[in-house]
Amino acid sequence: MTCELSPLRRHLFLTGERQVGKSTLLRRLMEARGLACSGFETQAFFLSGERRGFTLHGRVEMPPYENNCVVCVRVGEKRSVPVLPVFEQNGVSILQRSMEAPAPFILMDELGRLEREASAFGAQVLACLEGEKRVLGVLQQCDAPLVEAIRRREDVSVITVTRENRDELLEAILRAL
Repeated sequence: MTCELSPLRRHLFLTGERQVGKSTLLRRLMEARGLACSGFETQAFFLSGERRGFTLHGRVEMPPYENNCVVCVRVGEKRSVPVLPVFEQNGVSILQRSMEAPAPFILMDELGRLEREASAFGAQVLACLEGEKRVLGVLQQCDAPLVEAIRRREDVSVITVTRENRDELLEAILRAL
């Protein structure tokens, strides 16, 4: 069965269940099209072989002590807490630098619950969507205000990734671009 998509809008976000392959699909899309992206990625960090949280990795030039900072800490099974100053200072700086970077795309991988209290970061995300560059990102499936604001935008396509469609979606997105 071939997966078909409507023509994509200016910005593209993927959503879906945890660990379904949203970030992997975005990386494959970037590689397939050779897309230069500034922006950020969240990356898991581990202690003694266990995932203890995530760091915020900026894809722009930054002083080393301002990049790869811990953005959330795991405090229980399926429970994490945000490190708000990292969103509000480092995250905002990453996005501001991304708007000025030469790359034509801004990557936002990923946005969701943790940013709920990070108002300056949320405002900067929305400023990026209003800017000249196109945004590629991942949205958690949640009812967070920032996620809902992005979903409601007329210039955003949100595609749901599932285990059943994830292998066909890359070609469908490439055809729809």
